[in-house]
Amino acid sequence: MLMNIQPAAAAPREETVQDALLGCHMRIRHFTEMACKLAHAHQAEPGQVQGAAVEVYRYFALALPLHEADENQSLHPRLLKALSAGGQTEPAASPEAILLRKLAGPAADAMIEQHESIDQLVERLLPLCSILRSQPAKLDELSAELHEISAALREIFTAHLEMEEKTVFPAMEMFLSPAELAQIRQEMKARRE
Repeated sequence: MLMNIQPAAAAPREETVQDALLGCHMRIRHFTEMACKLAHAHQAEPGQVQGAAVEVYRYFALALPLHEADENQSLHPRLLKALSAGGQTEPAASPEAILLRKLAGPAADAMIEQHESIDQLVERLLPLCSILRSQPAKLDELSAELHEISAALREIFTAHLEMEEKTVFPAMEMFLSPAELAQIRQEMKARRE
């Protein structure tokens, strides 16, 4: 009889802000690479070109703006406020914490500025994907421009995501309170409902 008693399953861990943002970064890398491959998919079937164009369009038109809003509206202002409220770092703080505090504000500001450059490239990418969704035979004609834009996106995202992952996200974890992180996570969820 006691053999049928199973231990209670561990409650699933709630996804943190950093988990969610890193998941977005994984998808950004995936869809950027898909756009790069689409530019060179000359041997692909028309349906494959259409399918890739639909997915790239959907990601960059719908999901990327939500991620940028998470960082621009929820993360950036709270992080800057926390960094400025800290004033002088206590003498007992680790050298890593002192350096992170020094780098995080400029990195957070750069994050916002880079979003503007990214958005300009996305504004050029979306019409090309829109054309390829309905006219996949135009790939040869659009290939050079699609390659230029997707390569530029890959380049900017490589530096942008690395900066966020090495500086902004660790600063968020170090300098924001659990309550602030919970508020950011709630705002992220609300944007997606």
